[in-house]
Amino acid sequence: MKKNRKKLFIFLAILLILCFPIKYNYKDGGTVSYKAILYSYTKYHKLENDGSYFIDTEFLIFPFNFLG
Repeated sequence: MKKNRKKLFIFLAILLILCFPIKYNYKDGGTVSYKAILYSYTKYHKLENDGSYFIDTEFLIFPFNFLG
């Protein structure tokens, strides 16, 4: 019983580490990106050449978060 509990605790700890994001701020008008090993979330607020803003969101799940 204790062995199963220990395995479950280790599994949950690794899962928590894989889901913990790091925040990146870009100097393009306010784009913010949160990147973890299992996912990536980007909120675009990008200044275009004509003075308008490109506003969008993007959510990518592993393994596609490493492609872009």
